[in-house]
Amino acid sequence: MDGDKDRTDSARDGLEHLQAAAHEMIAAARSLLDACEEVLEDPRASETLASIFGSVSRVVGGISGLVPHGGPPDEDEDVPKVQRIKIS
Repeated sequence: MDGDKDRTDSARDGLEHLQAAAHEMIAAARSLLDACEEVLEDPRASETLASIFGSVSRVVGGISGLVPHGGPPDEDEDVPKVQRIKIS
């Protein structure tokens, strides 16, 4: 019978953790909605936020290689990327 009690306690602990996580997600969503509301009320805040998102996207894009980093051009830029080989 002790095994059943342990399983019940484990299930209860798991449920409590899920409930705590759900409360955290709700708090995070409320915080995000508050921030969105502030942006709608203050146009300067939206400009700052857009600037921050732009900076972050450039950094992430530069790291991942998906976005040009704006550095000096490569020396091999004029060289074609595809080499054609004639077969006779």
